[in-house]
Amino acid sequence: MNVWVCAQVGTIIEGAKHPEWRKTVRDCRFTGFLVETFDVTNPIDPEDVAKAKKILDELGCRTLSCCVAIGHPEGLDTPRFTYHEGWHIRRDIDGNEVRWCNAITPRLISDMRAHALELRELGIPAVLWDDDLRQGNYEGDVQGCFCDDCLAEFAEKYSSVIPDGFCRKTLRPVVKRDPAGLSDAQLALREAWIEFTCERITRYMRETTVDGVRNGIMVMHNGDRRHGIDIPAIREAVPGCLFRVGELMFGDSSFNPPANRRALAEGVLRHMELMGDPDNIFSESTVYPHGALTPENLRRKIVIERKCGLRNINLMGMERMNSQAYYDMLRDNYDRFEAIEKELTLDNLDSFDFANIPE
Repeated sequence: MNVWVCAQVGTIIEGAKHPEWRKTVRDCRFTGFLVETFDVTNPIDPEDVAKAKKILDELGCRTLSCCVAIGHPEGLDTPRFTYHEGWHIRRDIDGNEVRWCNAITPRLISDMRAHALELRELGIPAVLWDDDLRQGNYEGDVQGCFCDDCLAEFAEKYSSVIPDGFCRKTLRPVVKRDPAGLSDAQLALREAWIEFTCERITRYMRETTVDGVRNGIMVMHNGDRRHGIDIPAIREAVPGCLFRVGELMFGDSSFNPPANRRALAEGVLRHMELMGDPDNIFSESTVYPHGALTPENLRRKIVIERKCGLRNINLMGMERMNSQAYYDMLRDNYDRFEAIEKELTLDNLDSFDFANIPE
């Protein structure tokens, strides 16, 4: 078992000034940190990244990169933004801007490839692009960027399935979550749009892969081809790709219902089934917002993750685990977590008591 923790460079640099912070990192036996090295809303100085990596090297921790290149379609705490010439905000089926989410453009890809090369110069051996590397909000209809440029590109590329008078209005009925009642022609148009959106993200992953830096993608809870995330295609394009499964249930109110815990496990297992080697897969042990998932429920969540067979526990993130109680729990339960063996499968979830998570 490996235990990773996400953190901003400032958190590491400031924390390292205090002996008790260093002791906590050692006591929790963290394998390493996923350090935020790029944030579309907040420029990060590479010199600060280098400082953070030096601190982690001294602590015996590995440094991987976590990058927020696209934004966050769910909003969270992020302001509205655009970034760089050649980037633009994604638009929904009605042509409205999807705040907090950029579309994937050739310039965005080339800029992020340049960042991957910067990571190589910094000696950082892997990057996971945050779960906002998607072109859709949680669940819902088939999504993507429906701006004029993307619609024109789609129409040219998939001309064989494009009906006369093609426009957003033509697409609206075919991208609904339930395709029941669609004609064969509409179903073909729907699949072409899904493929078009998936190709964007697969291209991003392929073209941001550079020698010396393993590439990885974080996938949201139940993220799939509706949102542009084609896991098998990404694995083919990026051999040895790293993945983070999507989990949701970030606070006590959503985690406590047994049905939600079951849904969490089912989502993890479905993703793992597609992602391949468990050594390449990370959990999403998120606490959000600050302190929302109590240390005891974080313990229960990690137990479920381990019973699903996850070997890399990924704590997201240090800024939100805002009490020493989290780290005391991690320290005191490390050996218990490590001893847990895979137990859950998609076929036996109904037999597991999600209301009573064992020690």
